[in-house]
Amino acid sequence: MLTLSEFLFLSLLLIVFFSGLFFYTRNRVGKGSFLTLTLIPLVSYATDLLYKYSDFNRANFFLVILYLGSTLAATSLFFLLSQFTLHSRLIKFPYNLLFLIEPAISIVIILSLPAKTSLLEYTTNLPLSEFWAWEYFHKLYIIGILLLTITLVAPYISFGTKLLRNAAHFIFIAAFLPIAPMFLGENAVQVIFHAQMFSFTLSSIFLGLFLFKTSTEKLPLLTRDHAVESMQEGWILLDAKNRIVDVNPSAEEILYTSKANIYGADAKVIFARWPNIAKSLETQQEFDAKGSLSIKEGIRHLHIRILQVRNSQDVFVGRLILLRDNTERRQAEAARQEARDEMFSLLHSISGAASRSENTDEFILAALYQLGYSFESKAIAVFLVDEELHKNKHHLLLVAHQGIASENIKKIAFLDEKYEIVSEIAKSREAILIEDTKSDSRVPDFLRDTLEGCLLLIPIIDEDEFVGLLLMTRENNTYSDDEIVRLEIVSRQVGSFVQNDRRRHIASTLAERQRLIRDLHDSVTQRLYGLVMMTESARLGFSAGTIDEPEELVAQLGFSARQALKEMRLFLYKLQPVDIERAGFISALLHRLEAVEGRAGLEVKLDIDQNLVLSMEEDVHLFLIAQEVLNNIIKHANASTVKISFRKARIHIHLKISDDGSGFNIQEANRSGLGMMNIRERAKIIGANVKINSIPGQGTTVAILIRQGTVQKTKSAGTIK
Repeated sequence: MLTLSEFLFLSLLLIVFFSGLFFYTRNRVGKGSFLTLTLIPLVSYATDLLYKYSDFNRANFFLVILYLGSTLAATSLFFLLSQFTLHSRLIKFPYNLLFLIEPAISIVIILSLPAKTSLLEYTTNLPLSEFWAWEYFHKLYIIGILLLTITLVAPYISFGTKLLRNAAHFIFIAAFLPIAPMFLGENAVQVIFHAQMFSFTLSSIFLGLFLFKTSTEKLPLLTRDHAVESMQEGWILLDAKNRIVDVNPSAEEILYTSKANIYGADAKVIFARWPNIAKSLETQQEFDAKGSLSIKEGIRHLHIRILQVRNSQDVFVGRLILLRDNTERRQAEAARQEARDEMFSLLHSISGAASRSENTDEFILAALYQLGYSFESKAIAVFLVDEELHKNKHHLLLVAHQGIASENIKKIAFLDEKYEIVSEIAKSREAILIEDTKSDSRVPDFLRDTLEGCLLLIPIIDEDEFVGLLLMTRENNTYSDDEIVRLEIVSRQVGSFVQNDRRRHIASTLAERQRLIRDLHDSVTQRLYGLVMMTESARLGFSAGTIDEPEELVAQLGFSARQALKEMRLFLYKLQPVDIERAGFISALLHRLEAVEGRAGLEVKLDIDQNLVLSMEEDVHLFLIAQEVLNNIIKHANASTVKISFRKARIHIHLKISDDGSGFNIQEANRSGLGMMNIRERAKIIGANVKINSIPGQGTTVAILIRQGTVQKTKSAGTIK
């Protein structure tokens, strides 16, 4: 049964141990060493109680525990101090193996002693050669460790912050406490749990009080030398005569030299390449500037500061040169600037493609080649949402591609939301980077069979609306985060163009629909309405018997019907206009004559030089002029024959259109006719002259003269009926 004093002391040791556990859970310097220091007295005292109250008779076993405990306690104090004073290299491999030698020898010696049932038999009856010689060596070993600990901590007592000085005081006292019992002897405390263990207990309590008072989790004790040696900036100290008396490792690295090579050298010689620094050293001025240094590896960019060093009497005693290596920062800035320039150039190219392109397909194809070149991609493709067929699904159509084999085009012509990767990018609106298409389960089989290497999918978005996606692949390396960001910017520009082009197309379609409705109402509808009225009037006349000349009435009805048919032919032609810029003036004109005049029953006589060459602008405006003239013939002339001549006459190209219709009054037409005004305006744009000759009842002739250089010509004539 434990006595009260034993119970109280055991409780104290448990409290100390739990404090060690508490500080171990915090990020304290030396937490493991402190926990060991609190555990050893507890284990030693528990061993002492076990020996006292149990029947176990192997006393040398208990002796091993006690001896190892004192050794480990002293070693823990040394380890703790080494971590606080930044001498941790002393307790790292292989140096820490030295601390195992003495404990190992102690174990061997104690276990090899004859078995005894009483510890006193070892300490009183054994010959000196068997035990006491090693006992004295053991004590000297422990004292040596503790004295080494005190020696290491002593310099930190007199300098540093208050917190650092306090730490040094506590550690100094904690290391000194276990030494005293060794000089007082074991009889100072009348228990087998000897005074040395008691003193280690006091050391752990003392250190625990310090850790409890310390709010800082990390408390390294730094020296000035260590701070200077570990500085990232170069540190060069000069005396009053500008001789180099000290440098730190960073300065050696920056200047690409060693301390031995420049120690004692004149700083003006070392920095001779910088005249401003040499001048500052001569005039004792402080200096702050930037410069560059050429070394074997390349150029180093430095920020250089020169400060004066004065003593306590404010007497100048030297200088301190600080060198900050800004090379990495400058390189990073240069890389960012290069990336910005590349991005600006890319966006400029994309914008140029947008301004030159007439439709989405042309723009995307131009942008595709630019992206493939700029981002070194093996394959690249653009998919857009098919809004017409799949308004409620993300059904994507392949609209442009580069670097994809022709036999694989059909495999990737469509992408659908049913594929996980399409669904993911449509919902997240974020880029997806797949390092290997062969191993990622999200990649559909047909894409895995078609594409190789790294796969990047970029959503094409406009105002948070998913428009499509950009697909790119590389074989040998992946896409960087910076490249992905730039591609996302480009994809937004592509999305904006696509949506704007779609909006323009919708607006143009609606405008064209409204115009056709007006034309239909103003021409064909009016003709048909007039025809209905004439037919109804004829029916009433026949019923009343008031029509004397039915043949004339029938002829008039036939004329109105034929005129309505002509205008309907013209209306149908307008629904499917020819592409003038691609077809050219002559092809567009022949298409128009066949589709409208030929089917309206007009005889068309042609005299056209089909090899005449015009500019695109001249093709467009000349055709629109001819179309306006032909429309007037259909609507107003009541002609049966149209003659068209298109030939070169000296320095002009001559277009002449004439009919045998009713003609008109030119002066009245000039005052009120928008058609005549349009003809003259378009002719003015291409620098052409317009001549119009019309006599009522005899027809009309419109001649267009375009000044032209050398033009090839061959004779070609024909008649279309």
